[in-house]
Amino acid sequence: MTDTADQLSTRNSVTLPSLAYTSACRRSHANYRYRKAFVTNSLQHLQQELMSTASTELAMSKAEPQLVFVFCGNGVMLKEFSEALLSSEPVFRDKCKEIEVLFQKHAPISLLPAGGHSPKDLLNPELSQPLLFTLQVALSSLLKYWGIKPVAAVGHSVGEVAAAHFAGYLSLADAVKVIYHRSRLQAKTARGSMLVVGNIPVQEIAERLHPYSGRVCIAAFNSPVSCTLSGNSDSVDAVQRDLAQAFSQRNIFLHVLSVPAAYHSPSMDMILGELEENIQPLGKEKGEIEVISTLTGMAATENDFSQSKFWARHTREPVAFTQAIKTAVRDRENVNNGVALVPGAFYAELGLASVMSSSRPKVPLSTCQMSISFSAPCVLTQRSQVLSIKLSPQKAVT
Repeated sequence: MTDTADQLSTRNSVTLPSLAYTSACRRSHANYRYRKAFVTNSLQHLQQELMSTASTELAMSKAEPQLVFVFCGNGVMLKEFSEALLSSEPVFRDKCKEIEVLFQKHAPISLLPAGGHSPKDLLNPELSQPLLFTLQVALSSLLKYWGIKPVAAVGHSVGEVAAAHFAGYLSLADAVKVIYHRSRLQAKTARGSMLVVGNIPVQEIAERLHPYSGRVCIAAFNSPVSCTLSGNSDSVDAVQRDLAQAFSQRNIFLHVLSVPAAYHSPSMDMILGELEENIQPLGKEKGEIEVISTLTGMAATENDFSQSKFWARHTREPVAFTQAIKTAVRDRENVNNGVALVPGAFYAELGLASVMSSSRPKVPLSTCQMSISFSAPCVLTQRSQVLSIKLSPQKAVT
């Protein structure tokens, strides 16, 4: 790093694109265990970052970080970054094309480019779910090509199909078949709504749902203080108003998902028999890594993923994401304080107590608002070298 910084100060012909290309593709990294990445917009800024890092004493990690890939479910769209990867990464692009061809054996569907679809089109599960599956499988394939390999995988809701394929339990053709029939049949169900609730213990939310029994249910357990509700639109709207009023003093988070159906609710009952029949048979494959199922919250087997009844239950029953994450980090070293969930989500414990103890002036945590943005996938652990948090004054509070 010091050598590169010195060259930047003496050579006027260096450009950022040429330096990035040479560093990544024209140098042997065999003799180096670690590499450092910089986010920069100028050579001057890069030189400052290089010198600062070179002068920092590095601490050796006690163990290699362990990654858990998490494949996200309905309501998430990755089309913006996928366009850049389609144009710049052949591995990503080729995998997308391979998957699209398999979907076209079932129906005349055009998935790519993702940016060519309108927001209204993306509300249709017959398009959104195949597209989400395609982009996540392609991205995970690219990460694997780069040498980034997880010790386990988790799939939130429909994301478990992609997780099962990536882990080796489903062939690509079988995974496409499951996604195709699941999305096709879910498009036929009655319209409904889904509401994400946060900052309130899930048990308290469950108790508030008793008057709405049979109309609104918990579709996903996202964390101890976050869940997703599902049901007919009028009832979900009523629940949203009730919760907003009941927890108005406790900073409740309420967000309606952009989905057309009430997934993981009684609305799915009408399609389960046909779904189970249509996706048979499924090959039994011996997986390469562990998959923690969000149906059970526990590790699944090749027997589970090869049964059509498993995928029918998976479509109807609530998403046990909280339990799956607990299982994923249990008994793993160097993972409990920093698990990278790639590509669909990010999970980390942040040392808020440490931040607050060093803040001046002293302020209650309840008056602070933290905004965190990441420019690339990353891992935060207890041994991470730098985590910069900027506290900005706003009116009378920090």
